[in-house]
Parts: sequence; structure tokens; C-alpha cells
Amino acid sequence: MGRPRIAAAMSYLISRILLAILMIPLACLVYLVAFVGFSQRAGWSPARERMGFIIGGGAAWIFMAAWWYLLWRGTVNWPARRHRMSLASLAVAAIAGCIIGTATFSIDDDLGYFVGSVAAPVLWLVATSFLWRETADERADRIRSTSKNAVVCPVCGYNLTGLKEARCPECGAAFTIDELLASQPGLAPAELEG
Repeated sequence: MGRPRIAAAMSYLISRILLAILMIPLACLVYLVAFVGFSQRAGWSPARERMGFIIGGGAAWIFMAAWWYLLWRGTVNWPARRHRMSLASLAVAAIAGCIIGTATFSIDDDLGYFVGSVAAPVLWLVATSFLWRETADERADRIRSTSKNAVVCPVCGYNLTGLKEARCPECGAAFTIDELLASQPGLAPAELEG
């Protein structure tokens, strides 16, 4: 007699993480196809090859931005500030890519075009990883919405429900019980006094 098999499914978060990892090799493929397709069409020339680097980088960036947004759109809270910061990061990443590309021109012109066209989308991904990260307030709201009686750390939003001391194991902040309860915006004054 063998062991009974337990069917398990991949969690949604694990699936998204794996898809995020696969985005980079797929973006490289998009870059290569766009570069070769543009620079080899109608004959090769140095100017066409350099433009191919820009077209390839742009195509890869559009692919990465679409993939990244579609992958995380349902889990990221989208207030107006986060929208503005995400759009601003596009411009900052493009300028940084141009600066990095220009800095590498002294080594080789083609290398400068390539490095600049690759740096911009990668820098944008790094920026969005910070911009789209859950804030302490968003984390506290999420925990409270799933557990009506949750007590969360006012500093980092960690769920403190069930702990025996008023110290957050996540960030190390210490509180008196009164301070901790007073910092819980979801609790009514009557609940704090009882």
C-alpha cells in the first residue's frame, strides 16, 4: 500500500513570483527579436544598428512594463500618488539610462547604446519595486480587513495579535499596552477603556 497522494496547487503568490522571474529572459528575447528585426531589415548600417539598440530597448521596456503591471495590478493599492510616482519613475529611468549610455560611449559607441537601452527598463523595475511596496498603513488595513480584532504595530503594521508582550518582533518597537491600544484606529474608545 502506497501513501495517499495529496493534491496541492501552486499558490497565487508563488505563481506571480515565478512569472516575475521569467519576465527577464522573455524581455531579452523581445529585445533580440526587435533589434535583429530592425537592424537587419533593408540592409545593415552602423546608424541602423544603433537605432536597433534603441528600438530593442524600447520594445523590451514596453513588454516588461505591461507584464509587470498586469502581474501585480490586483495586489497593489493604486492611490493617485502611487500612479504619479510610477509615471515619474519612467522619466527618471529613461534619463538615467541616457546618462549611463553616454558614460559608456567612451568605451565603445555600440556598447553605450546597448547599455543605455538595457539600463533604463531595469532601473524602472527597481524603482517600481520600492514604489509599489506595501506601506505600514496599507499592511495594517489589510490585516484589519481580514481579522476584525487584529492589533497591529503602529510603526510597521505587523500583526501583533496573540503575542504576550507589547514589542513588535518585526521592527523591534516597544509600547505600553495603553499606547498600543490607543494607536489602533479601528477600535472605538469604549473598547479601549474596557
